[in-house]
Amino acid sequence: MNKRVLLFVAIVAVAASAVISNVAWQDLYALPWSSLQGLGVMLLLGLIAERLTVETAIGKSGSTQSVAYLPLLATVVLFGPAAGLIFIIVTHLTGDFIFRRKDAIKGIFNVSQHSLATGLGGLAYVALGGRAAASVGLGNVEGIDFSWIPLLAFGAIYLSINHALVAKVISLASGAPFFLIWRQVVGRGGGNFLYDLLVSPVAVAIALMGVELGVMGLVLAGLPLLAIRNAYLGTFKLQQANRDLLNALVKAIETRDPYTSGHSLRVANLARLTAETLGVSMKVVDEIEQSAILHDVGKIDAVYNKILKKPSDLTDEERATIQSHVTKGVELLETMSSVSSSVIENVRHHHERWDGRGYPAQLAGQDIPLGARVIGVCDAVDAMLSDRPYRKALDLPTVRRELTQFSGIQFDPQVVKVLVNSEVLEAHATSAASVRIREDSKASGIVSAAGKNADPQPAERSI
Repeated sequence: MNKRVLLFVAIVAVAASAVISNVAWQDLYALPWSSLQGLGVMLLLGLIAERLTVETAIGKSGSTQSVAYLPLLATVVLFGPAAGLIFIIVTHLTGDFIFRRKDAIKGIFNVSQHSLATGLGGLAYVALGGRAAASVGLGNVEGIDFSWIPLLAFGAIYLSINHALVAKVISLASGAPFFLIWRQVVGRGGGNFLYDLLVSPVAVAIALMGVELGVMGLVLAGLPLLAIRNAYLGTFKLQQANRDLLNALVKAIETRDPYTSGHSLRVANLARLTAETLGVSMKVVDEIEQSAILHDVGKIDAVYNKILKKPSDLTDEERATIQSHVTKGVELLETMSSVSSSVIENVRHHHERWDGRGYPAQLAGQDIPLGARVIGVCDAVDAMLSDRPYRKALDLPTVRRELTQFSGIQFDPQVVKVLVNSEVLEAHATSAASVRIREDSKASGIVSAAGKNADPQPAERSI
């Protein structure tokens, strides 16, 4: 773990400690016995949510997500911000150090960033008039004191700080631009953020069950939480299984040719970052990424082996043969029910040109699907930055000149503009260079320090 990450974790931990010391802990001490029992139930629900955490990923970085946010909100509504801090500290200490056995730095960061977000959100909650709904005990409807404004303020502050800190630590650990990581964390247009904020009524429903039915109401509230979690986990596992299958298929293709090893995954990563920078919806981003992974799937046919490794120019017959990989790829993908029509069209047209001189349909300009246009540029970029049988990799200034020269001729001008004017191209060039160093080291029997450390190391995201 690099020094910048360690410094950032230390700053977050100190800030969390300062905020924790300013929380009104006396409110927690004043809670009646029935409310303390209810807090125990919420802690149990939080621990169950942490135990059933779903593993996800942001780019190359690992992360975890759970439904613990819902019982946290309910805890704040029922018992106040101090109880919310107890909830966060207990659940994340247990989740990170016992359930998931994270290393000390990651565990400290997760506990600290959640505590900081909860503490600052709690201060705003109190400042806006928020009070513990169960301050006089559970099962006492007449004693309820609830307002939506403090709750929404707590949720907005908590989520904003949580997402920003997670994005920042991943950015520091991976070397990726903060803005790109931030967009992946919050979703296009803040979709993930808004979704989390809009589930607040579920937390209020849990709180109302506690107020009306007492401790048993909180116990029963755990059932819908588990249902939400199981549905989310089932969807994620299905998506992961499909992704693993497609990745295995692509790797099987690329093992035939050492010059294209990892090419499709690199193109997919670059295409995803480019699509995000273009500002399209997350659904389209995902489709473009999947299309990029599969763009060369037709080359699985053995007929392309010799042509792909040929160190000299292709004949007209060989060129026609290699172009047929698009059709073969589409034919294969059409047999797979899990691949959408948009992905198939992106694969079909990723060799079209902006001027209409590409293949297989000679589409031009905006008639070419956006995903195909993005993949066409990213495919060319990765090819230029990689060694090939007929030439060595080009340097970044040369790649920039090529993109600019053929913008509006071969490539979509908008896609070229995004790549040339953003940090995405530099990050990809650095990654491609590290791959070449590693491959050269393997070929010579030497594993250099640069080869080991050139790729960004994964960072955990536990929220």
